[in-house]
Amino acid sequence: MDKMEKITWRIWQGQEMGRALLIGGLLFYVPVINLLLLGYFGCWLRQLALNKGMKLPEWRDGRSILDEFVKIILPFLGWVVLPWLLALLLVWALVGLLDFLLLDFFAYTVALIPLVFVAIVSPVALVSALLRFYQSGKLKDAFAIYDIIRETIPRLKASLFPLFQFYGILILGYPLMGFAVFLATLPLCAQLVLVFRQADADLKNAGI
Repeated sequence: MDKMEKITWRIWQGQEMGRALLIGGLLFYVPVINLLLLGYFGCWLRQLALNKGMKLPEWRDGRSILDEFVKIILPFLGWVVLPWLLALLLVWALVGLLDFLLLDFFAYTVALIPLVFVAIVSPVALVSALLRFYQSGKLKDAFAIYDIIRETIPRLKASLFPLFQFYGILILGYPLMGFAVFLATLPLCAQLVLVFRQADADLKNAGI
């Protein structure tokens, strides 16, 4: 946990963080253009996955950010958007069933379990998928479902602190969600790479 906290503070205290946060936080509120955030986070994750240091990507390198967005949009849809849609559909079905059975108390407790499950598993699975993609250069490796699930499940426990921190920042920063998303996602990417790649000395020591 101590290493995870050090990673967070190293990123937040970086010289390039202020400008990157200002641009990223403001872009969040611009429809369509805000999709570039996904490309930016992809560039950051690629850099970490390939052991290229922890200097934040430059927003002025818009072409690389756009190219990265195009490359990772399908894995993002497959490992984040689709699971959330399926979880919401399952919640809707469970609420309807429990209401029909007059089990109102369980309708809004048990029915939320799928959402909690996806909130924990989906980000870790996405990082696993992208790490495989970045290492091989083959998009199909980001959809090796069996291998990704096999890699993800044993790492869920080690991923709990990064995930709690991520969702905590989003909740506390809700009034300024754009900036909260940026502040929360950068450390989450680095921390999950650390979980998957313990041999990465730069991340492991957080430069300290």
